[in-house]
Amino acid sequence: MTDYSAARKNMVECQLHPCGISDIRVLEAFNTVPRESFVFESQRSIAYMDKDLPLGHERYLLSPMVHARMIHALSIKSDDIVLDIGGAMGYSAAVLSKLATTVVSVENQSDFLEFAKKTLLEMDLLNILHVDHDLQLGDAKHGPYDSILVNGAAEYIPDDLIAQLNIGGRLCYIETNLSAVDCGKVVLLTKRADGECDRKVLFETSGHLLSGFNKDSAFKF
Repeated sequence: MTDYSAARKNMVECQLHPCGISDIRVLEAFNTVPRESFVFESQRSIAYMDKDLPLGHERYLLSPMVHARMIHALSIKSDDIVLDIGGAMGYSAAVLSKLATTVVSVENQSDFLEFAKKTLLEMDLLNILHVDHDLQLGDAKHGPYDSILVNGAAEYIPDDLIAQLNIGGRLCYIETNLSAVDCGKVVLLTKRADGECDRKVLFETSGHLLSGFNKDSAFKF
């Protein structure tokens, strides 16, 4: 029988802490949330491996190290409102709920949405609001947001999504270019007072493209 608590502790000590994640709140969030509860039963034994896990609908649960480094970069405070995009079965929202006052989770797959709602409610994580519509639209109704996490790769970030950030707000995503052969990279955008964003490349990694975040979709009306 797998000792998930030991696997979770090992993930934090051997994957997250060595890669520069020093925020105790972030480490504790990853040490508290049972990652195995947000994957298929057949995947539970490998839930804490440092790899993306396929969930269906061409969607993946981000590897622990990439996910944690992205969240760490957002510098989430306890009174922040966070937008979580494409969190699939709810793991990302669960981790973020330990760091922020409110998490708005946008998901466009009904089976993911229902699974997440049920699982998060069973865990008494009650500061998460679920929104069902296209991922690239975000959720302007409940914004603006202090942080936005995009759980996957994007060729571009829509202006409408940037508009949902507070001044000084941060957005983190995996930038990819489908027409190039180079590796993707994790990018942090920070919104300035003039509405534009400062851009910082954090590290290289590959990622799976989220629907609606390809360049072609930007020209569809």
